[in-house]
Amino acid sequence: MPATIEVVEEALRLHAQGDTRLPSKSALMWSDELGSEETLGRIMAMPAYVGGSIGLVGLKWIPSVPSNPSRGLPRGIGLIVLTDPETGLPVAIMDGTVVSAARTGAVTGVAARRLARRDAKVAAILGAGVQAGTQLSALEAVLPSLEEIRVWDIAPERAEAFSERSALVVPVSSAEEACRGADVIVAATMASEPYVPPGWLGPGSLFCSISSLDPEVACVEQADLVVCDLWDHESKHHSRPLARARELGVIRREDVVELPDLVAGRHPGRTSDEERIFFTPVGLAIEDVAAGGTHLPPGRRTRSRHRALALGEPDLALRRSTLQLTSGEQLDRAGGRVG
Repeated sequence: MPATIEVVEEALRLHAQGDTRLPSKSALMWSDELGSEETLGRIMAMPAYVGGSIGLVGLKWIPSVPSNPSRGLPRGIGLIVLTDPETGLPVAIMDGTVVSAARTGAVTGVAARRLARRDAKVAAILGAGVQAGTQLSALEAVLPSLEEIRVWDIAPERAEAFSERSALVVPVSSAEEACRGADVIVAATMASEPYVPPGWLGPGSLFCSISSLDPEVACVEQADLVVCDLWDHESKHHSRPLARARELGVIRREDVVELPDLVAGRHPGRTSDEERIFFTPVGLAIEDVAAGGTHLPPGRRTRSRHRALALGEPDLALRRSTLQLTSGEQLDRAGGRVG
């Protein structure tokens, strides 16, 4: 996880410097109803170019099928295609399911080390699916002061099983118990309607809305600082917190700080131990391209390899990340968000 956090941070820094190209996601939704993504699913195509030391073009194709866990399959099944921007030759085709989950955890890591209290001792994770695992890894990587990580899931047995992942994890019986008094709260569920009110979020807390519908809009409205990855992407995804808040007229673009500006040092992030901060990352393809690139073998992008490709040497690789995976049912039964 630390390496993924660093490369995702570099991608965000390059974006702040203007060295990326990031079109809007193309989303195939099965319904226009709010919450349909969590109940019916969707498919997204996410292209991006990342320059600098990363130097890759890529596309993530990620269907989300909420009924898949009942089939023993992950809810989100991703594929990443990486291409050399100079020649247009394909560099790799790789599994994107675990890369996507890892980069989403990494984004929380990038944000938490700028937005969480430096002495944060208690974290909470809502949901105990695959995404909760990468969120746990990220929190432990960037917040060494943590003493307890509460985990709640709609199925108590999943929270109990999740406790085997870390000595810090403590299963709790309700979302409210998880949130109250926590310094950092991460929501990673498939909730189809809001259930987290602002009263659960205490002074000095950081709420990370990895999934979409968990927080009430009032959580955004009452926050002292609101941060997203990119406003144009977050606010156009109708189930996301800032899209819902904008629809109700409680937030505008000028009220929101973007994560690349934090990484670039254009905004200080947390300035008080009492600030309530709301962070909502919809997920960006530049992060997937950057994270996918870390799984390429050394030398994959050298000019000599390009010549070998042009001469017909097989060089497309279907690779799986080293992120721990078990059955599809374990991966995603709890509905951890990937995408």
